[in-house]
Amino acid sequence: MNILIYGTGAVGTFLSTLIYEKNNNCILFSRGSKFELFRNSGITLSTNLKEHETIYPDLVDTNKMIKLSDLPFIPDLIIYCVKSYHNDDSINILKKIFQNTKTYILTLQNGFQSTVKLSDYFGDKILTGAAYIDSVLGENGKVFETGGDPKIVIGSLYDNGKSLMQDFKDLFNTKELNIEISNDIKSVIWRKLMYICALSGIMCLYRQPLANILSDKKGRDILMEIIAETYNVANADKAVISKEEINNVFYELDTNRENSISSMYEDLKKTNPIEVDALSTYVSNKAKKYQINTPMNDFISTILETYMLYR
Repeated sequence: MNILIYGTGAVGTFLSTLIYEKNNNCILFSRGSKFELFRNSGITLSTNLKEHETIYPDLVDTNKMIKLSDLPFIPDLIIYCVKSYHNDDSINILKKIFQNTKTYILTLQNGFQSTVKLSDYFGDKILTGAAYIDSVLGENGKVFETGGDPKIVIGSLYDNGKSLMQDFKDLFNTKELNIEISNDIKSVIWRKLMYICALSGIMCLYRQPLANILSDKKGRDILMEIIAETYNVANADKAVISKEEINNVFYELDTNRENSISSMYEDLKKTNPIEVDALSTYVSNKAKKYQINTPMNDFISTILETYMLYR
């Protein structure tokens, strides 16, 4: 299978090693300091099961003009690992190169925003996925798994790409990466939004680690409120999620409070852009459509969107 991975953060580089080692054609779209780092030092992945050898996959600099003829192959699948605040630039690049090909795009970005934006140009050739990969990318090009049981769940909101998804699973499902195919990816994404909006929203609101926040009853109440609000919007959007999942998500966050990492909070601390538009703001806007009150998501959205304006 010919695969292009767009985005060389912690998730993109984690996946690139596992795909490259399967002797499949693999290209990485990268830019700036990461492009230079991986070109010179390669990518070295360390999982809980294995220390991988350094790989040197084909790299393409997206800061330069790219034509389809510049690539060694036309990808069967593009794995889209781009933050939401880079969507417009990244999708514009993909549109110019691949709009008239048969290439499918699997987006692993949190939420639904990238699926909708990509489908504007690529129609129903968009697959949607949820990545559950806890990894950290070091400054030396080394990628470390920090959690356990990495997996991605993939599906289609357009009821297509079934054979491609099965081929992808057959090729890359291993002990280091569990791949599941869902017939209801919409509910999967909403369930993850219940988790990630709560985790990232409250950590960015408090500017504190989750363990500190949950040591206080008020913090616990706010966390539960964010989860419940997001569930209510998901339910109105016809996601099939049991109400019990409100307590289950809270339990997961509470149990993992000491080790919880929010990439959005890490970006905030570095005064980088953050993807609040794909998380709390998305929930807040959807809630207005369904006339549902979401005061905590609204509050977090307002504060963090202001940060994005003036950072």
